[in-house]
Amino acid sequence: MNEFRLFAHGEAFDVDALLASTTLRPDYVWRRGDQRRYSCVESRHPTSGVEFVLGDGLTVPFLEQEGIAVAYLKAHRDELRALARLPGVDTFILGLQYRTAFESNVIGFCLGPSAQLMWHCLDVGCEPTYYVTLDRLPEPEVEDAEPGAAADGGGMSAFPGV
Repeated sequence: MNEFRLFAHGEAFDVDALLASTTLRPDYVWRRGDQRRYSCVESRHPTSGVEFVLGDGLTVPFLEQEGIAVAYLKAHRDELRALARLPGVDTFILGLQYRTAFESNVIGFCLGPSAQLMWHCLDVGCEPTYYVTLDRLPEPEVEDAEPGAAADGGGMSAFPGV
């Protein structure tokens, strides 16, 4: 799923009032009670909201996403600041997507926005959030300790008679 997007929503957010008063054109609009678009079962939105797709987070390199996001925040600064201040907007998130492959021995990492991206997010009133997709690399092949040893331990047992 693509997470490289800017979205705002809230239980009391009037998306129709936003659409009537802004030059912003969301890629997706939902209203409280609408069926969720990615759900294969009955699942209704508990909020109303808007989404602006900034690119394909699965293919746009992570560092390029920051540049695209900064350019979008700059180009639509006034409209986004107004959106953040609308009554009913409880959540306003800039989603960036990081996809990486790790060896099995990696146990953690951290991400954070550049100073420039953080400044623009604070300026318009949105929160940067990182969505991480982990692809595990194949486990290395383990070689037998003794060449020619049988898979069942070679008939040797720690328990006599077994």
